[in-house]
Amino acid sequence: MWPSPQPKFKPAVWRFADARKALDASHNMVPADQTERRNLILVNPIEGNTYATTKHLVAAYQCVMPGDTARTHRHTAAALRLVLQGKEGVYTVVNGTRIDMLPGEVLLTPSWCWHGHANETGETGYWIDFLDIPFIQNTEAMFFEPYPQGGLEAITSTGPTPMRIPARDALGAGTDARTVEIAKDVMPTIALNLIRQPEGGSVQMPKTTANVIYAVVSGKARFLAEGFDETAGVGDVVAMPCWHAHTIEAPENTVVFKVSDDPIFEKLGLAKSAN
Repeated sequence: MWPSPQPKFKPAVWRFADARKALDASHNMVPADQTERRNLILVNPIEGNTYATTKHLVAAYQCVMPGDTARTHRHTAAALRLVLQGKEGVYTVVNGTRIDMLPGEVLLTPSWCWHGHANETGETGYWIDFLDIPFIQNTEAMFFEPYPQGGLEAITSTGPTPMRIPARDALGAGTDARTVEIAKDVMPTIALNLIRQPEGGSVQMPKTTANVIYAVVSGKARFLAEGFDETAGVGDVVAMPCWHAHTIEAPENTVVFKVSDDPIFEKLGLAKSAN
């Protein structure tokens, strides 16, 4: 026991430009039919860690090359995606609903939903995955099931769906400072927020028990914590473990996506902050 949290994970940053090069190179290394997903996991650089980005969450860059399909499966881990690049014709299918993947959109895949991806365009689609797999692994409640028919699940519906949340719609017009929660209670272990700051604005984040992963949707954001000072651009990812007070500064008009495990602590009565 100790008087306050002593997190082993540390703040870290990953760059979309680096990930994109690696993902593009993978096309010539691993054929699509030999991989469940074409992604790069963002492993927190602490001793002994081989998977998690923060204690309960993992993030990964993923892509679907032109003409490729990521076959349908489902799992108890909840998942979501922030689309970085793509156009109509790059899509995911969630429980039979086709959802086109356009930049700046958040797409949800709650626990045990069938989901697969396809790209019918001539350009690669890129996004960031966020999942609660580390938490599910710790509980030993992990289940995974490939789609029985193989390949991509049949499309049974299209059109508007609550599983698709464009950041621009959630935040509304303007460049004023605003923070909105999206998809509340859709995934019991994950909280999602969109943070908008005008040029010169900043947000102070106190020490809390929540572990957070940030991704820049538009503009640039500077993240400052003790011993950590990194400026992130569109598609870059920053991990901020629990009990790390930090500041987000906006050197230009900026939108940042925040993914946290705070609901776990809220439900267990363990959510605390230093204030």
